[in-house]
Formats: sequence, structure tokens, C-alpha cells
Amino acid sequence: MESLKKLGLTKYELAIYETLLRNKKLSAREIAEHSKVPPTAVYPNLNSLKEKRLIQKIEGDPAVFEILPPKAAINNLIAQKKKHLEGLEAQAITETTSLLSETPMTREKEIIKYTRGKAFSSEVYDEAMKKVQRTFYVLGWRFEKIGDRYKYLKDFRSIIRRGVDARIIVTGNYQKNPELIQAYKDENIKMKFFPLDNFSILLVDGKECKITLKDRTLPEKHNLQILDPSLSEALNNYFLDLWEKATPV
Repeated sequence: MESLKKLGLTKYELAIYETLLRNKKLSAREIAEHSKVPPTAVYPNLNSLKEKRLIQKIEGDPAVFEILPPKAAINNLIAQKKKHLEGLEAQAITETTSLLSETPMTREKEIIKYTRGKAFSSEVYDEAMKKVQRTFYVLGWRFEKIGDRYKYLKDFRSIIRRGVDARIIVTGNYQKNPELIQAYKDENIKMKFFPLDNFSILLVDGKECKITLKDRTLPEKHNLQILDPSLSEALNNYFLDLWEKATPV
């Protein structure tokens, strides 16, 4: 974990972060036991790791702490540093994802994972594009701003060539960018319109799902990654039901 030390993590922060990487989710008492950090030092260092957006706290009795997805979390950390620290990015991601793959303590299966921010949302899309095999459904894209939609068009082109059924239900005033809409349609991406607001859904092969809440009064997006196949399948059926009700674009 030398790279994270160079990124500014202290000895106790490193010990706690490595413990959470190995065990996924722990209470403060469990962290003290496994990390060997003095109990009086656990909470201050948990708070500093939260401020660096490397971990998050889940309220409960007791509250537990877990890592945020390492790749996006470290990218955000590096973005706060000076340019001469950017060379540590690849090394830090490699170290953390390697530890993450190790066998964790036995715990109840997670159903929903919560993250905040565009970086985490984009990471889910990027990973989904790489592994999708049959269906890639998106509900709730606005197309009111061009943004990164042309970047995703390139990715859509790749999955269409692999025979993936790609569909998008757009919402909002999508007619503001007719050329962008037409570019998607030219790539054989099926598109329809349905009036929705404040959320979008990504569905991959009917078994993986991400819901993004887009409350415009908040400074960033809130992401709910559905980890249960049965729940994802139910939302996939919801998408197909809306598809029948939606109007052609």
C-alpha cells in the first residue's frame, strides 16, 4: 500500500483502509480488532477516510463502514492532488483492486450498493458496456445536453456489432438535439419516448441494474446498484412494460 501512503494516507488510515478492503464491511469495533489501530484512534481516522471519499458509513445498530468502489474513489482522490502525483494512479488502483478480490469475511449478501457522484455512475456504464452479452436497456436519458452522449455512442456501436439488443427510453425535451438522436438511431439503437423525471435506470442482460436519482436540488447524483438478480429481473420487466407504452422517437 506504498502508493496510498504517497497519496497522503497516514499509518492508521492505511491500516483501516486495508482492513476494509479485505473484509468489505465492518463496524468500528471490528475495525479496531482486525486493524490493530487503538480504539481511540479508529473514529478520527474513519472520519478522515470518509472526507477523502474512500469509504462510506452505513447507519445502523451498530453502524458499519465499507469501501467505495476503489477505481473511482482513487481517481477522485488523485484529482485533488498536484499534477506530479498523477503518476501514482495506476499503481494505487492495482493494489486496491487486488486486495478487494481476496476472500472476505462471511457476511449477509448485499442487495443494494449506494454511491454518490457522476464518476461512480460512469464507471458502472463503462463496465457494463464491456461485459454485456444480450440486452442493454436505458430508461430516462434526456439528450437535452450533448455532454458525453457521443462518447457512449461509440460504445453502443461496439455492443451493437456484438449482436446486443440496445434500447433507450428517452425523456424530457430530447428534441433539442435532433442530430444526436438521429446519430443513435442510425446505429440501430432502438429509441422511444416516455415522460419521466428525476431518475434513470440501466439494465444489463436482465440481471444487473443501476438506478440513478437526479434531484436537481442536490449537487450530485445518487446511485443505487442492484446486486440481486431477481430484483434486477423485476426492473427489467418494468422497462419492457414501459417500452410497450412509450411512443416512437
